Parts: sequence; structure tokens; C-alpha cells
Amino acid sequence: MTNPQTTSDKSAAYNEGASPSGDVQVVEPHQPPRTTLSDGTQIYPEHRSLKENGQQEGYVVLAEEERAKGFVRPVRRSYVHQKCGVVTTMGQTLAETYARDPYFYSGTFCCGCGKHFPVGEDGEFVWDKTTEKVGT
Repeated sequence: MTNPQTTSDKSAAYNEGASPSGDVQVVEPHQPPRTTLSDGTQIYPEHRSLKENGQQEGYVVLAEEERAKGFVRPVRRSYVHQKCGVVTTMGQTLAETYARDPYFYSGTFCCGCGKHFPVGEDGEFVWDKTTEKVGT
């Protein structure tokens, strides 16, 4: 995301955001964060195709430069599916994406069931050794 830029265009001073000096804060439109697949490659349409074990061919993650900006939650790699009790451990880039943006995903995979299920407040997963819901 870019920083707001100040301009001295006095003709724009009528905008509500104009300062007393007539400078106007110009805020650039929000750009969605860059994403890649978990192995760092470009996203391709077939990445959602399922393998024999039920996992996708590839999983979308926040790009390295986005994850490098820091985390709002701890980086945790393992979670428990509350329906079957199995612990699933994900790769580091997926874990860092959850830590950077806990709401990035709408679902995740259970190794015990071999399927994807929802995450979030109404989801079926908690972080291993906690009661905190994955995706919150």
C-alpha cells in the first residue's frame, strides 16, 4: 500500500479533506495484497483441482513481501478438527498467511477426514493446544 500524498492543488481545496492551507490529502485506492501459491509460483486456474488425498494441487498464500510486513497473530502450524479430533500441520507459508491475516481463508483441510471444511467463528477447527478458532 502506498502512503497518502499531499498536493498543493488549491482548486481541489473545496474537498472535505482539505487542510486550512488548501493542501488536499490524496489517498490512492486500496490495492489487494499480492498472492502466490505456497511454493512461491504464480497462481494458475487448476490449482484448486483435488489430488487423490483430497488436498488441492496448490494453495494461495500472501506473497513473501506481504508476510514480511509482520504478523498480527502468532505463527501456528497445527490445528485440530473438532469433528474428528485429528491434528493437521500445514506448511510455513500457509501458517504465516494466517498469522498476517487471520481472515484470509474461508476453509482449511483436515488430514483425518481428507476434506476441506469452514474456518472462522462458525468453523470446525481450533489451533492446537488452544480453544481459539482458526480464522478468527
